[in-house]
Amino acid sequence: MSHQEKQEIFDQYARTREFENWNDLKNCCIEFDIDLDEYIFEACDFVQEEQQKRIAENATINYSSEDQYFFIDEYSIINPENKIQ
Repeated sequence: MSHQEKQEIFDQYARTREFENWNDLKNCCIEFDIDLDEYIFEACDFVQEEQQKRIAENATINYSSEDQYFFIDEYSIINPENKIQ
């Protein structure tokens, strides 16, 4: 995920809080001396949720006929496509 995609997620979060975008939310906090940390943490939760969706979509499930069980390929979870940069 690109920086631009992360910015869009932050903008989407800001809209859920009835702001035009992230910069609007940030500027409001600065203007009215409101602590921005809570908003940052909540927006980061949105980014993390998107990353978890990507991991779930890209996870490779393998079957071991020898042991008769399924397992998830660890490398499919930690691959760079899942990383939000």
